[in-house]
Amino acid sequence: METLFIGKNCLKFEEISSTNDWLMNNSSSSLSEGTVVWTLKQFKGKGQRGSSWQSETSKSLTFSLLLKPSFLLISKAFDLSICVALAIHDCLNELRPGFQIKWPNDIYFENKKIAGVLIENQITKSRYHQAVVGIGLNVNQDEFNDLPNAISLKQIVGVEFPLEKVMERLCETLEARYLQLRAGKFEALKQEYLSKLYRFQETHFFKSHNEIIQGSIVDVLRNGRLQVELSDGEFRDFDIKEIEFLD
Repeated sequence: METLFIGKNCLKFEEISSTNDWLMNNSSSSLSEGTVVWTLKQFKGKGQRGSSWQSETSKSLTFSLLLKPSFLLISKAFDLSICVALAIHDCLNELRPGFQIKWPNDIYFENKKIAGVLIENQITKSRYHQAVVGIGLNVNQDEFNDLPNAISLKQIVGVEFPLEKVMERLCETLEARYLQLRAGKFEALKQEYLSKLYRFQETHFFKSHNEIIQGSIVDVLRNGRLQVELSDGEFRDFDIKEIEFLD
């Protein structure tokens, strides 16, 4: 693994309830930035909106990464989400083009989800102290039971992938994007993020507060809210719990 710090300290478990929970509960110790917690089986994985993340034992990547982005203001915490989404996109697009980032940081391939991210921030005295970045990536799964919207790398490319090699490459792309963010290159990251955004500047239907609306995504604001231009020309922005993609 060709990294400076991400993944250099890698704690592997056969089974754990949640890699994010483990790091959240232990990150106050002497764990260094870039520490990765990886498990072959996770039985209480967490996703966005309080959902769970389901994965088959030894078939997919479920791991969490400890970062200490003290250089970021709390108001700009979403910058890290952009950075992580781009890193996963970088890794996957080396294997096959066609992946996109679905706001805020899921990875899609042809309208199906292959990866999800959950970032849990820790604030100390109104400062951004550290972040636990949980990543779930469907690698070699063939079936998803009650998840018809899911897809794996194996299903897309047609071959099985060694989990450890995929994670090593992902650590490399994560570090490259994180160092870019740390160097103050946010505007370049933001433009790349928008260029890879799922359904960007396309007209679609959405659901918000039990209302069906039509519009197109025109921006993602610095606070992470999704900006949509409605069919009547009105601009509205939404939090993750306030809008649902339809059609």
